[in-house]
Amino acid sequence: MKTYTLNQTHRLIAIIALIGALAAANTAPLSAQTPTEPDLSAELAVLKGLGFHVFPQPVEIQPFSVPSLAGKTLDSKTLTGSIVLFNFWATWCPPCKREMPSIETLWNALKGDSFTVVAISTGEKKKTVADFIAANKYTFPIFLDESGSMGRIYATQGIPTTYVMDKKGRIVAGIVGSTEYDNPALIKALKGMAAK
Repeated sequence: MKTYTLNQTHRLIAIIALIGALAAANTAPLSAQTPTEPDLSAELAVLKGLGFHVFPQPVEIQPFSVPSLAGKTLDSKTLTGSIVLFNFWATWCPPCKREMPSIETLWNALKGDSFTVVAISTGEKKKTVADFIAANKYTFPIFLDESGSMGRIYATQGIPTTYVMDKKGRIVAGIVGSTEYDNPALIKALKGMAAK
């Protein structure tokens, strides 16, 4: 799997291809927002300004279950009620490693809010991932896609690929390539989304 450090033009090209891949993999229709849903437009505008692609409508994800590094299983049906940072990465990926300290900062900044991280190592063995996490003392939730099957669906343009999911478990924004998750504007936007 390739890694990418992309400028804005390349990110746009990659995300357009990613939209097509998600649409092809998705059997559920796109869900339009209803008037009773919280207005996330201000926060999503901030994400867009930081290089994220904001989807015109929330995108339903395919159901999945994935084991955590701690041995528990996450079911996608439980990804509701919180804003989710849905991240695909690998220990051998320099851009992934570069952004991980900022994900740790984000994780600590939003503790106590309706927010969580689902960081999925794709295509790697549990021991490799466990050793890496222990050596770097990361505390955000880590999950394992040892076969790489989820990465082939959600990270078709390379890793890291990251999505922001709303409280209904739908993808509302995404970015391909490394970014700085400790950016105060991003932290404030995600905190705002979590509060709604």
